[in-house]
Amino acid sequence: MQNLKRCREFYERYGAPMLHEQFGEYENRIVVGMVGEGSDCFGFDDAISTDHDYGTGFCMWLTESDYAEIGEALSKAYGELMQGERPEGVQLFMDCRRGVFTVSDFYNRLLGEPVVTDRSLPGAGEAPGKDTIQAELSDTAWMRIPEDRLASAVNGQVFRDDMGAFTKVREYLEAYYPERVWKRRLAEALYRYSQSAQSNYARMMARQDYVTAGICTMQAMKAAMELVYLLNRRYAPYYKWLRRGMDKLPRLSDLGQLLDAMSQVGCQADAWRGKQYNPYELNTEDPLVRAFEVIAGQLLSELNRQGIVKGDNPFLDIYSKQLLSELE
Repeated sequence: MQNLKRCREFYERYGAPMLHEQFGEYENRIVVGMVGEGSDCFGFDDAISTDHDYGTGFCMWLTESDYAEIGEALSKAYGELMQGERPEGVQLFMDCRRGVFTVSDFYNRLLGEPVVTDRSLPGAGEAPGKDTIQAELSDTAWMRIPEDRLASAVNGQVFRDDMGAFTKVREYLEAYYPERVWKRRLAEALYRYSQSAQSNYARMMARQDYVTAGICTMQAMKAAMELVYLLNRRYAPYYKWLRRGMDKLPRLSDLGQLLDAMSQVGCQADAWRGKQYNPYELNTEDPLVRAFEVIAGQLLSELNRQGIVKGDNPFLDIYSKQLLSELE
């Protein structure tokens, strides 16, 4: 059983009764779920994941006013719950990943930007009022946030959110990048792929700089995966989950098998012996060069299919410049 399911079952069996019995007045104001850092929030956890920062638990999110009133008591009750009788394998999580947070602190800390403002909802004993938790980012702020942090902000599950304040922020982020931001990120990823795969790899191999050629290969593969996520309009997770997450994407996921094969190809020094470098000719004796062009062709087909660019030249830097010129 994956840990996300285990955590939900733990909350329903132990956490929900604790909240009802000890915090009944606030029960419908406490958001509960498991979102954020950790492979288990993505559903990527396996036996190896259990070696660190792993175990059963859940998150609770409060408004600023509610946190001021019950944050300390709720944190204490959660700690006692996790220390008490529990299913086999349950461990205490790192405080920064599981436990009690405010909605604004959780999102702002995770993303590294002041995304959420919380002017505080009415207290538990007051009349209901308008939800004042707001989420807003400028284009510049969107560009500053590492994409894997955005992926972590919308992963996992929300088990309960009666007020909808936490979910409101989540939905704002899930709506994905504004169009101009998305196109700029797409242009940058196209440039990185083209530079590493279609320009510098061949230069480095011709110079017999095999270390740097290897770096070009890895950077090209990473850029290719990032482009797949962008073309699916999904946030790319932390680099160690890029490949695994591709399998869940509806478009271009089959590129994963080609990347798998490329990762097992050794240095192609023999394919470059006696070759004179020519920027206008492909050394098709090198299987990596052939693979780079297959990837470029599939990415270009998808770009054309979505109407993002028009063209049949597989040199992707062309379309990077094209997108950036449209944004000027």
